[in-house]
Amino acid sequence: MMPNTPVSIIFSGLLRDKDLFLRSLDAFRGMSGVEEIVLSTWDKEAQENLEFLTKLGSQYDLILAAVPEPQSWSGNMLSQMMSLQVGLRRVPEGHRVLKTRTDVFIEPDAFAHVTGQDGKLRFPQNFARARHIFEQRVWVWGMEATSPFYIHDLFFFGHKRDVAKLVNMDIRYDVMYQMSKERIHIRRFLHPFIYEFPIFERFLHIENVLGATHEFPNEYRYSVLRQLLQNDTYVRILALYYKIASLYFSNDWGGGRVFEWRDQPEQVAFSAGMSISDILMGQPRLKAIMPVGDDYFRRVAGGKYRECDIGRRFDDARAYLEGLTDIREACLEADFDAFMEFAIAAGQTALGEVKDKFNPGET
Repeated sequence: MMPNTPVSIIFSGLLRDKDLFLRSLDAFRGMSGVEEIVLSTWDKEAQENLEFLTKLGSQYDLILAAVPEPQSWSGNMLSQMMSLQVGLRRVPEGHRVLKTRTDVFIEPDAFAHVTGQDGKLRFPQNFARARHIFEQRVWVWGMEATSPFYIHDLFFFGHKRDVAKLVNMDIRYDVMYQMSKERIHIRRFLHPFIYEFPIFERFLHIENVLGATHEFPNEYRYSVLRQLLQNDTYVRILALYYKIASLYFSNDWGGGRVFEWRDQPEQVAFSAGMSISDILMGQPRLKAIMPVGDDYFRRVAGGKYRECDIGRRFDDARAYLEGLTDIREACLEADFDAFMEFAIAAGQTALGEVKDKFNPGET
């Protein structure tokens, strides 16, 4: 993905914030390399805002792509997938694509930083037999550190052919796995990898045990995490995810403010003097642990962190991954039924601890 490749912007979904949308249009139309700007929405939304959108079409050369809204799926996921798919049809082949929303304002400096980066993928030797899922690196914001492929999907940027792979309407996620509304978008980023790295689909069976949603108190969430980090299978799965994340994705949007949104999640910084424990167990107020930039995933994948008990487990996991001839075989030899039993027991222990804390003396 060369820095001078043309860029198309796709705003998907409803007109949630017209003022912020106008600010975004002003900013993008002032940026070099931005060609098409598309609003992909529903017929009803377009008709209700026809005068406003007609004006924007003249002022900003905005392309409107409107289709009937599909039936509802959990987390509005079908609508989100359809909206992106419809928008991509209006984007020329060979373009890079930013998918975003009307209620998100991405800082021009942050976007300019990303569009100036080289997205070339570079793989270690034991990835040679793995199908190269993306042609170029994909930029995202907000990669969670304890649940594989839990990546915020407010906006992301990549080559059109790679972004198209993030449109996933596979029904298995709705039928087979108990995925919470907050985390249903795991399916967007996981699905391109699911056949080359099948261990991640197995992990979905216990993903809900992690408790990283508002339905669970933080005391439960960190009790489960503390127990899972003592399990070699879980640490190996995380180490594999970190390796994949550091190769295929980037969370680097420059050093300044990245975007404006009504409910922006907090990120945590990772520096050379910190341990893995500092990040994973040192932020008990946070529900989702989202490191800033690429430093955490790349340092852990490369073994560059301060020593700690959890770090030593990651040392072993990294040596295990490096010893594989074919990375696709990672963790497949593990007794996953035993791991599921361990994870479920960890959840039960955590529930008991929470009950003892908030309802002492109850039986």
